[in-house]
Amino acid sequence: MNSVNASTGLSMFQLKMGRSPRILPPLTSDTSSANNDKDAITFTRKMHLIETEAKDGLIAAKVQQAFQSNKHHGCCEKFEVSDWVMLLTLHRREGYKKAGEKRVTK
Repeated sequence: MNSVNASTGLSMFQLKMGRSPRILPPLTSDTSSANNDKDAITFTRKMHLIETEAKDGLIAAKVQQAFQSNKHHGCCEKFEVSDWVMLLTLHRREGYKKAGEKRVTK
């Protein structure tokens, strides 16, 4: 529920509310309208910063995953017309076994 996501570095609560749930809210509220305007602007900027950090974390995780995935792939072979290739025919007979319109032989 409140675990920190490895990609963003933030919990879902922090992404949605802009604060950690472990921080207690203030016990007294200030009703000044001037402070409310400043607080709203501050909160908006803080949420924008949190959103930007989360997006950066997701992009960094995506790049890291692509790098790790590409490490295990060999270089791409360039095939020319009339080159011989080996095909995996493990599931080739499935067409013969099936009944219906998509059956290979009738």
